[in-house]
Amino acid sequence: MLKVDLGRLRRERRVGVDEEVAPEDPLWGGIPLRLRGPVRLNVQAQQAAADVVVRGNVSGEVLLECRRCLAQVVVAFDEPVSALYRPGLEPREAAQQEVYPLPVGARELDLGSMVREHVLLALPEYVLCGQACRGLCPSCGANLNETACACPPAAAEDAWAPLRKLKRD
Repeated sequence: MLKVDLGRLRRERRVGVDEEVAPEDPLWGGIPLRLRGPVRLNVQAQQAAADVVVRGNVSGEVLLECRRCLAQVVVAFDEPVSALYRPGLEPREAAQQEVYPLPVGARELDLGSMVREHVLLALPEYVLCGQACRGLCPSCGANLNETACACPPAAAEDAWAPLRKLKRD
């Protein structure tokens, strides 16, 4: 339950959230993410005038595909989290100010969308199973890390060949 009780936060001025989000949680629905285990959220929410500041970290492991050979690679992440929730803003205004909207009159602050966003931003765009990964053969698709390919070597293209065909006037 990634929620902060705003009444408790007003009384205590600081509330900790130490939760795990299971891989099958609806929070991850609609995104191509294969979590290897639960995502751990450890943050402190603090009242700052009318705003709420959330700081801490999010960590976990995800399965991604190697960019060259498509093998499964386990990628661990442990990222700092910093978010500001501001009351009285429409979602569009909040996006322009790069803050999260805090619904007026809300009793709880849902951290779900913030956690989802931070996890997605923490993941690398491209992953390699190793620096020496040889990838797949472009002709037959064989994994060159596991087997030698029987395809003939590609003929080197001569970039100047089209220009040599032109006649000089």
